[in-house]
Amino acid sequence: MPIPRARKGVRWLFTQTGTYDILIALFAAVVGFSSVANYLSQNKRALAGVVGVGTIGILVITAVKQGVGLVAARKKDSIHELEGCLHTLHAALDPRSFDPPATLRLAIHVPDGDMLEQVTEYIGVPPKRGRVGRKFPANAGIIGKAYCENVVFVARRVNDDYENYVRELVKDWNFTPERAAYLNPGVMEWMAIPFPDPDQNRVAAVLYLDSNRRNFFTDARQELIVSAVNGIAVFIGKRYSWR
Repeated sequence: MPIPRARKGVRWLFTQTGTYDILIALFAAVVGFSSVANYLSQNKRALAGVVGVGTIGILVITAVKQGVGLVAARKKDSIHELEGCLHTLHAALDPRSFDPPATLRLAIHVPDGDMLEQVTEYIGVPPKRGRVGRKFPANAGIIGKAYCENVVFVARRVNDDYENYVRELVKDWNFTPERAAYLNPGVMEWMAIPFPDPDQNRVAAVLYLDSNRRNFFTDARQELIVSAVNGIAVFIGKRYSWR
C-alpha cells in the first residue's frame, strides 16, 4: 500500500524514463540537422529534405509519446485524491461546531528510512510552502509512537505555559529542544492513527491530526476518525496498487 512521496519539478522529471527518451531524441535531432546542413552544402537538396523531414518526425513523435507518458506518470503520483479524502474527514469532524470555530489540521506521513515524511498539505489550514516533503524522526512525537508501536494514540497538552510545553515535548515525546521549539505552540490536542500495510506486515503511513481546542477528540470523534481511516486505507490500497 505505498503512497508516493512528494517529487516535483526537475527532481521528479529526472526520475522518469520518458525524460531521457526526450533528451536522446533532442541529441539525435542535433545530429540529424547537422547532416541536413552538410547535404545542403553539397547541393544534395533531395537527400537533405528526406533527412530533415525524418529528423523532425522522430523528434515530434518522441516528444508527443513521452510527453503523454509523463502526464500519465504525474497523475499516478498525484496525492490530490488522497487529500480529498482528508477534506471529507475534516468536514465530518465539524470543527465549526465550536464557538469560535476550532482549528483542526490533518496530514499523512509515510516512512522514509528512519524518518517520517509529510506527503500531504495540512488539511484545514491554508497551504504553506515547505510543509510537503519535510521529515521528522520516526521515533519522535505522537506520529513516531503510532508508527513504531502500530497503535492509535491520542494526547492532550498538559501545560499552557509555553516553556513548560516545550519541556513536555522533550521529556514525554522524545523531541529535541530545537524541534520542540519549532512546533505549533497553539496546539492543545493530537491524534495519530497508523495505516497498516497487510502485504508487508508493517505500518505504511500515519494520519496525524491536531486541534487548538481541548476536548476536541471526544470518544465519538475518535470512533469516526478510526472508521474513516479504515475506509481511506481501502482507497489507498486500490489507488496506488499499480506501484
